[in-house]
Amino acid sequence: MRIVDCHVHVTGVVDAKAVVQAMDRNGLARMMVLSETERVSLGKTRRNLLATKKLFEAAPDRMSGLAWVNPTIPGMAGLAEEAITDLGFAGLKIIPDHWYAWEERLEPFWERMNQLKAHILFHTGILYGYDDGSRFCQPLWLEKLLHYPNIHFAMAHVSWPWCEECLAVMGRFGSAAQASGTAWQSYIDLTPGTPNHIRKAAVGNAVDFAKPERILWGSDSTIPGDLKYQKEYLDIYLKLFDELGLTGKQQERILSGTTEELFPPRK
Repeated sequence: MRIVDCHVHVTGVVDAKAVVQAMDRNGLARMMVLSETERVSLGKTRRNLLATKKLFEAAPDRMSGLAWVNPTIPGMAGLAEEAITDLGFAGLKIIPDHWYAWEERLEPFWERMNQLKAHILFHTGILYGYDDGSRFCQPLWLEKLLHYPNIHFAMAHVSWPWCEECLAVMGRFGSAAQASGTAWQSYIDLTPGTPNHIRKAAVGNAVDFAKPERILWGSDSTIPGDLKYQKEYLDIYLKLFDELGLTGKQQERILSGTTEELFPPRK
């Protein structure tokens, strides 16, 4: 079964060879690596992107990049475009960092991303860090992206604790796509998130409501390191998928097919 991790963080200097060896031990075919976060500096953001570019270019058949950007930093739309068109990133990673997606000041950024047909992984749900930022990360605020139908995006962590709101947003975008005859924009990323006592219900509800075709699996691991949490969470979810009665085909769709649809390898 092909397995792709949609959500792996990069911190510091990473040895690509060691990462690939860990992926082999964990049974991973490919993973998306997220450049380091930067909240205020355009220059530092660009340096982070170049460091991550060096990593995924060292093993392009095994790793692809998501460029972590803050849309409120002046000049970020241009850097995001450079990341997608010139630097080889498969998409973007965005945390709503004390801003709401519906704010008027962000409309030029979304319009630029719409023109680029950008694919984005959003943090949604409780935010452990970034001060008191969780309230900006409710999935409902992403409804604004209905106005930018070329942007496709995933909501990370099943938006916990707003898991049902996440499904409501999925339904809203699915209904809009059906009414307009356009592609469904939204996906759900299963990364933890969800604590043990509700994980089975949250994942089962997501699968039942959105179907495996709209769901990605990820570990939310961090490199450098041995990616031990990647293997731990892979085993947890494989067991959970069996308990939910998912077929092999459905499991593979979640474990690789959906990520490779949203963030395909760059040619």
